Amino acid sequence: MATSTASRRPAARPARKTAPKPTPKKADLRVVRAEERVRTVGAISSIVASFFFIVLFALAGLHAVVVQTQAELDEVNADITRLEELRVDRIADLAWAGSSVGLETTALAAGLVPAAEPVILTPVPPGALAEPEYADPFAPAGTSVPFVGSSTLVGKAE
Repeated sequence: MATSTASRRPAARPARKTAPKPTPKKADLRVVRAEERVRTVGAISSIVASFFFIVLFALAGLHAVVVQTQAELDEVNADITRLEELRVDRIADLAWAGSSVGLETTALAAGLVPAAEPVILTPVPPGALAEPEYADPFAPAGTSVPFVGSSTLVGKAE
């Protein structure tokens, strides 16, 4: 059996079943306007920055309160120091006024004259002194007040 090569055709092959070309999936995307976009990164950073500045502002306010309170304390301490110095000066003045030099200086400034000789005062028992001749000059006007130990009323003793 002779066959010619020209008439020979290749055997028909069965058609290949090829998988359908995959169609690209459409992503769930849509075009939105710029004002509708959600800007989470910007919003979060804005919130963090705002919180940071609020905290800094609060700290600055607290620092101002501390500084003001310290200034008031310094003023009170200065007043206390000044009053302590004034107190010490007054105590020294009082001690000087109670001393013999202070008493003499004050008496001379008031117009008193020194005694010719020192007089020593001693207590006198009741009834040892004579009755005064005149009434008490310091008694209220219009009253008759007898002297202590006197049987006469105000006026000249008779």
